[in-house]
Amino acid sequence: MAVGRGGFSRRVYGLAPLADIPLVANTAETWTSLFNVFTILGTTIGAVVIGLIVFLVVRYRDRGASSSEPEDAPSLAKLPSERGRARNIVISLSLSTIVLSVLVVGTFGALDTLLSPPAETFGVTVDAFQWGWKFTYPNGYVNIGELRVPVGRPVLVTVLSDDVFHSFGITEYRIKRDALPGRVNTIWFEAKEPGVFDIRCFELCGIGHAFMTAKLQAMEPAEFDTWYASVGIQK
Repeated sequence: MAVGRGGFSRRVYGLAPLADIPLVANTAETWTSLFNVFTILGTTIGAVVIGLIVFLVVRYRDRGASSSEPEDAPSLAKLPSERGRARNIVISLSLSTIVLSVLVVGTFGALDTLLSPPAETFGVTVDAFQWGWKFTYPNGYVNIGELRVPVGRPVLVTVLSDDVFHSFGITEYRIKRDALPGRVNTIWFEAKEPGVFDIRCFELCGIGHAFMTAKLQAMEPAEFDTWYASVGIQK
């Protein structure tokens, strides 16, 4: 239901549990995959390093059997004998290069997905204002407080602000994009199942910030096409 400009709902929506988040192809999915890669690599490297530290501490601990200094103890004006092998350095550098390459390639891949929406998208312009959201469709239809999109079709959202800093976010989809005066930002997503989901502002923007909400209604393609054909240019 559309509401007048400046009006806002007085219901405050909370975050949905991860298990209740609908299937959706969007930037959150990409960042989640990248986060999992970082977590697995970080955990693996941390386990190896800690395990190596424990092994060296146990192996070279002071057993108290002799009070004399070890043969390789450092002393003034004496160079310590060389220890180790070049193989260890080569292995360490190779593993470090592989890990860094995976992280760099994964990060740039995520950025490419974020900045390169699919070729066939349904575009909607979102204008943020204190304290609400205005949605403008390609055919000129304007709605305040509700965004309707088709299921299974990529949606490209162009985010603008009429006054102060805002942040457009779809709570259940775990995506958001800043709405800044004088700047055009974009974000894309593709709903995988129908339903009604929460849109809210994630940037403190004034006294009505907590109530700056809207609804995303994901509709079956045929139902959406019927609705979209029934609305026209708003004078």
